[in-house]
Amino acid sequence: MSKKTLVVLAGICLLGAGSFVSAKEEIVDRIVAIVNDDIITLSQLNKETRPYRERIAATDRSRSDKEQMIQSLEQDILDKLIDQALTRQEAARYNISVSDDDVMTAMENFKKTNNLDQEGLEKGLEAEGITLEQYQERIREDILQSMLINRAVRSKVIITQEDIAAYYEKNADAFQGEKKYHLRNILMDTKQGIQEVVSQLEKNQLTFAKAARQYSMASNAEEGGDLGIFDVDNFSEIIRDAVLPLEKKEFSRVIQTGSRYQVIYVEDILASGGKTLEQAADEIQDILYREQVEQKFADWIASLKKNAHIKIML
Repeated sequence: MSKKTLVVLAGICLLGAGSFVSAKEEIVDRIVAIVNDDIITLSQLNKETRPYRERIAATDRSRSDKEQMIQSLEQDILDKLIDQALTRQEAARYNISVSDDDVMTAMENFKKTNNLDQEGLEKGLEAEGITLEQYQERIREDILQSMLINRAVRSKVIITQEDIAAYYEKNADAFQGEKKYHLRNILMDTKQGIQEVVSQLEKNQLTFAKAARQYSMASNAEEGGDLGIFDVDNFSEIIRDAVLPLEKKEFSRVIQTGSRYQVIYVEDILASGGKTLEQAADEIQDILYREQVEQKFADWIASLKKNAHIKIML
């Protein structure tokens, strides 16, 4: 069947269906996009956008803002419907199909993972403004896309050890785990006095612990100013900002706290829950794999669009 014949037949069917009027709106169905030999209708678009349009309508934004948001929404959803039409066409070319059993299995797995029964699932969907039928269709599209990715994209994804090492180095903070600081301090009641102590520390004339025992007026002076081990996020902003830039065996600038002055010393930095490159390798590979798959799938869809006959009449 030719593309022209298909469009004519679709138009006849739509004209035969006529229009329907609800209590709130009147919608006359029409074609809003042609994707090769498939068509996307206004009723399909409205069905997909309805939950989001209702949320926009419920906001306190101005009418013009709402209209712009809905216009942008419709374009985004239409793009998604075009992508879905292209993936369905490619699936047909590869003889890939998703059975009802596949959909039901995926839905049951979702319910099990999220500890939901059927009633709980349907209530959740209702709260989102999605029908069970729409949800099942989304599952079908997701499975179809996954199968297409396996066929057309994943074989082209390559993750090297160099890629993993580069990601680890670039995102080192994410793998360091929780940081805690073993701190000491020197507390004095004059700025001049503590600056003189700092001068001795800078010249390595005293260790920090010895200086604390000799000069600090704090109750922990005899312990060399030992404060203990802390998560600095629990400190005040002024203390946290002074400590965070420090490395092990470094001391802070002079900090004024109330009417007194202090210097804080980092005895040690302790990390718990961190991961070495070797320990993080599998996690990083999964991250890079997903990123590459998503990018290659987007590129693949873009190439399909470039070579497809797409006409938008929204």
